[in-house]
Amino acid sequence: MSRALFVLALLVAAAAEASEGAGATWLGLPVLFWKLANLVAFLLLLGYLLARPASRFFHTRREEIARELAEAEKLRAEAASMQQAMTERMAQLATEMEALAARVRREGELERERLVAEGEKEAARFLRQVEEEAQRRLGEAREQLARQAAQAAAAAAWDLLQREITPEDRQRIFQATLARLAEGGKA
Repeated sequence: MSRALFVLALLVAAAAEASEGAGATWLGLPVLFWKLANLVAFLLLLGYLLARPASRFFHTRREEIARELAEAEKLRAEAASMQQAMTERMAQLATEMEALAARVRREGELERERLVAEGEKEAARFLRQVEEEAQRRLGEAREQLARQAAQAAAAAAWDLLQREITPEDRQRIFQATLARLAEGGKA
């Protein structure tokens, strides 16, 4: 069929060419009519020859556009899904951060209370050690004072005896001591 249209277009073109030199009509019709018929035949032939490739091109292009639109819609749906998931995750993270901050504050308070209690225990232990040390030193001071007082009393008594005892008193004490020793040896 395409060959027939091609042959027809050649005939019309040949007729139009021949008519230009012969006058204003050809086969009883004006030359303008033949030129228009030639143009119409050319366009029909061109349309017939290009119809299938153009149809395939536009069909392929339409399918490609539809596929790209479907893919874009799929990507848009995935993006919306990801955005929703990210929004939910951000909300979850915000909740987790608040819970973490509250837990850290609670733990900080507990640690502060523990440190205060530990400090109070340490202070009480330190005060107890200071009291024990003070009591120990006070006891040592009393013992030292008692020793010094005893030494001073002994020295004072010795001085007193030195001044107050006469040689006759010494002789009498010596004799009494010998008599006691002699009685102790017999027993």
